[in-house]
Amino acid sequence: MRRYWIIAILLLASLPGALPAQQIHIDVEASEFRKMRIAMPAYAGPDDLTGSLWATCARDFALSGLFEVISPQSYVNPGPLGEIQAGTLKDYSLIGADYAVAASVSRQGQMGLFRVQMIEISTGTVIENTTYSSSDQTMYRAVHAFMNHMLKEKFGLDPLFSSKIACIRKAGGAKQLHVMWCDGTGGNTIKGGGNLVLNPAWSPDGKKIALVSYYRNNPDLYIFDTISFRLNLFSGLKGINISPAFDPTGNRLAFTQSGDGNPEIYMINLDGTGRTRLTTSWATDTSPSFSPDGKGLVFCSSRAGNPQIFFLDLAGRKVTRLTYEGKYNTEPVFSPRGDLVAFSHLAKNGKYYIALVRPDGSRFRVLQGTGLSDEAPAFSPDGRLIAFAAADGNIYVMDLLGNAAVPITTGGGFSEPAWSTFMR
Repeated sequence: MRRYWIIAILLLASLPGALPAQQIHIDVEASEFRKMRIAMPAYAGPDDLTGSLWATCARDFALSGLFEVISPQSYVNPGPLGEIQAGTLKDYSLIGADYAVAASVSRQGQMGLFRVQMIEISTGTVIENTTYSSSDQTMYRAVHAFMNHMLKEKFGLDPLFSSKIACIRKAGGAKQLHVMWCDGTGGNTIKGGGNLVLNPAWSPDGKKIALVSYYRNNPDLYIFDTISFRLNLFSGLKGINISPAFDPTGNRLAFTQSGDGNPEIYMINLDGTGRTRLTTSWATDTSPSFSPDGKGLVFCSSRAGNPQIFFLDLAGRKVTRLTYEGKYNTEPVFSPRGDLVAFSHLAKNGKYYIALVRPDGSRFRVLQGTGLSDEAPAFSPDGRLIAFAAADGNIYVMDLLGNAAVPITTGGGFSEPAWSTFMR
């Protein structure tokens, strides 16, 4: 398998009394790459808060793509611990931990307080010792605040846990829009749009979600306003109006429409003007996704005889085929970095996998993922991670190596994830 390389530069911020800031060079595709290991004893505090918060924090460390939590069964003191004593760091070093995290949780009226401490084992440097607060009903937000601060201020990465994932949730015979934070917390199923909703797509500012609804017994395109919770019809021509994608400006939508007879990709301004046909083929063209610079888009077409991934240059309307491996490749999505295209790939064993290719068609590779059959990829807003739907009906997140897929939903019924930008 060809190697795709990515280098993450992690900046450790200077703290009072800490070592000078360091630069850590990590090649996450190198054979010797090892995720940083976290020792995290049970949290101190009320049982009805500590267990769920510990699990949320452990999942978020894993979901970040940079860390793994060592099982507490191997600790000398598995907790509960609200603070790591300097004299115990050797105990964590012996089990291979790079960092130790301790926390205490308490209530103050209807507010919950989350005091968390994070120590670098090798140097004894305290890189986090902060109290975060939130409603005791939404304490996961305190965990998100800690994780975002740690990623951004200590490691120079974007605040991943300020982003959301929209998907489709099937429950009680209905398929409806479901929106949650990127680790699965705070989920909310939107009842509007009827009992069959598909193809969610975020606007670049995170304030709108385009989707397909059969509310009028036709696959029509709607736009859901996440602020006002209003759902407005955007395209309802007879035939299909499906697979929407916002352009990088957020002012236009590309989608598949069959109003002129054949399913082709069109682009329309959000005010309904400027309808432009982008593709012309006897085949079905669908699933557009814009490049970050807005100069082109990838899409799926059967013009080669079976579904394959193509790139369309918007200026010259030149179409280039990107995939040749496999007989069924679909659901392409551009990385926010512009360096990769992810898509669903049907392998010879009859299972779907998430695959990657460069925008020029080079360096095709398949990610292992869950091994269950994985579809519908969506990149994180920083391009480091991929969310996808697995055959067990849950949404997972994995890194660009396809390793250690982390489930963010349980119970099944989830499909078609779409990852938002960073919410402000």
